[in-house]
Amino acid sequence: MIGPLGWTIVGPVLLGLVAISRPARGGARWLCALGSAYTFAVGLWALADFAQKPGADFRLVEAHAWSTFLGSQFALGVDGMGAAMLALSGLVTLIATVSAWRQTHSPHVYHALVLGLLAAMNGVFTATDFLVFYVSWEVLLVPMVALIGVFGGEQRRYAALKFFVYTLAGSVLMLGFLIALWNAMPAGAPKSLDLRHLAELWPVWRDAKFLGVSLAGFGFLAVVLACLVKLPAVPVHTWLPHAHVQAPTAVSVLLAGVLLKLGVYGLYRIAWPLFPAEATAWSPALGALGLVAILWGAWVALGQRDLKRLVAYSSVSHMGFCLLGLASGTVAGAVGGLVQAVAHGLSSSLLFLLVGVVYDRAHHRAVDGFGGLARPMPRFGWLLLFGALASAGLPGLAGFVGEFLVFAGGFTAASPFPGLTAAAALSVVLSAAYLLWTCKRVAYGPLRHEEHAGFADCDERELAAMLPLCIGLVVIGVWPGPLADAMRPSCEALLTHLQGVAR
Repeated sequence: MIGPLGWTIVGPVLLGLVAISRPARGGARWLCALGSAYTFAVGLWALADFAQKPGADFRLVEAHAWSTFLGSQFALGVDGMGAAMLALSGLVTLIATVSAWRQTHSPHVYHALVLGLLAAMNGVFTATDFLVFYVSWEVLLVPMVALIGVFGGEQRRYAALKFFVYTLAGSVLMLGFLIALWNAMPAGAPKSLDLRHLAELWPVWRDAKFLGVSLAGFGFLAVVLACLVKLPAVPVHTWLPHAHVQAPTAVSVLLAGVLLKLGVYGLYRIAWPLFPAEATAWSPALGALGLVAILWGAWVALGQRDLKRLVAYSSVSHMGFCLLGLASGTVAGAVGGLVQAVAHGLSSSLLFLLVGVVYDRAHHRAVDGFGGLARPMPRFGWLLLFGALASAGLPGLAGFVGEFLVFAGGFTAASPFPGLTAAAALSVVLSAAYLLWTCKRVAYGPLRHEEHAGFADCDERELAAMLPLCIGLVVIGVWPGPLADAMRPSCEALLTHLQGVAR
């Protein structure tokens, strides 16, 4: 019997099949809203359960027969961090659906693709079987490429192709590792691709050879590369600005709000548990890579003239904190990386929605093409200022909690992390510079273009999409305890696993 988690995958697929059959009276958008609202409700319920009764165990567990020969089951479950990601997936998809409520170009196809994307993302966040994780990881490429390539801007095909090539190429090695791992299972023992079982069997299969190198070394490289492309980390980040610029606003919200979190989640769920020795050895290098992303993304964002490219490069910078926090090997850093992922999902979604507001009215995104918009659009001006402050990590908002925990973990970790963290602190100045400077040039000062005086302020639909994000940023910023407490036991168990191997 399918349980609550199973329905977060099967439900959107069934709703998508109904949506693509052209239901009357805008039924496709309501179906999309229903699927995403159900996902959000299940994720939030699971997250509240972990907040009230913290633990590193998996809950809402279900397993359905798939293939005994492959050693794989359709096995699902969530711990604290999986519940947080599932809730984020549902909320952001619901927000993106509201944002695209007036979609006129093939709305039945559009919303069916979003539902397919939602099902695949939920599969990644709930899978406890490696094969289910990998299939979901790869399947989500199809709806995302279609959403960019069909509904995007003038260079949509180039952007969709670049996104597809980067993400698929980054995952090919992970498929090779999955095949090699299956072949390396002990003879006579039943094969199993359960992630917890594989973590326990690490001493058995780590010394097996694949293409002349250790299977563990090859597997760590394969999984980390796939995750770094999705994160995205420098230098495999170049697909992101193109994808964001060409994607419709709602698709940019999905891309920044949820898809980038898949890379973070893959590191926490696959790379660190399955390869503890390799993760420990390579943590300083990955921490340095996180620092490069933090500073490079912020520096490049400072010089952007396109609002979407600016927010895209700010995402590169903010996601670098997730990598630095996990690599630090501290509980504070690991929890901070996850909190930062959730906070960025909310703040980046808000900023992309605000970019969409001005693009719908002015039909361009040039930073220097605006000025004084807060006069005809006061609600937009306040929301833009709020979004900029949230992204910059203002105390009292969610971004500050994640960055503070990453800094706390980095400064208390072993060398070289205190130095890396001190250098990362420069991003606080850079992020405030590019965000507040952009806010000033777009919304404040004199009205530079008279034709902008007639722009309508944010309407009810736009406010309905943005205000829940604002509420989430304030709630996590003022009361971070439930979110952090729900994810902390899983992070503690993960780091205890690494420390046990180090001994």
